Amino acid sequence: MAEKTILVVDDDPSVLIYLEQILKDEGYRVLTAPQAEVALQLLEVERPDLLVLDIEMPGMSGLELLERIRRKKETAKIPAVFLTVKDTPSDEIKGLREGGVDYLGKDVLTPDRVEILRYRFRNLFALQENERLKGMLATIVAANHEINNPLMVIQGGADLLRLKGIVADHPEGGPVVERMGRACKKIANVLQRIATLTTWEVKPYLDGIEMLDLKTKEAVSE
Repeated sequence: MAEKTILVVDDDPSVLIYLEQILKDEGYRVLTAPQAEVALQLLEVERPDLLVLDIEMPGMSGLELLERIRRKKETAKIPAVFLTVKDTPSDEIKGLREGGVDYLGKDVLTPDRVEILRYRFRNLFALQENERLKGMLATIVAANHEINNPLMVIQGGADLLRLKGIVADHPEGGPVVERMGRACKKIANVLQRIATLTTWEVKPYLDGIEMLDLKTKEAVSE
């Protein structure tokens, strides 16, 4: 899983320092903002994977900040967790109703409860990854179907040209048809491997983009 970036917004410097250390120890990249306006400026150039928002802050509250964030298409889908001293049931309901994916009291920042925070974030990112893989699977199934149909037409056409001897009188025709046939078989092989994947593994590609790793043991041995 690629490194995740978390933006923490809180007007209490001690909370920012404590959270930054805990989250960095977990392997996250951490951005901090002491007020909502600074967070909005950061979001002009950064796309964090998670927002951790205090609710009661001078000027713009965490709820108002999340509303502003949701207005922009580029940031509308960034999940947000509220971390606040306002942890009554009615406060929690309001925070979740306003779009938070979780709502935690700041008591989780105490040494005997900080593991709760760690596991909440781990579980949240694991759920995100599962949803991402489900979307990848749906895309692959659709692509497999859309590619396989025209591929069969190309393969059939190449076979027909070869079997009927239509290109026999052309010096370059035979080799071209043979290459077409081999290429079609390679593509069909890749599609078959995709269709029968039992484990998902990704590898870096370019500029933070990942690609599905199809170099299974079976594929390497072929």
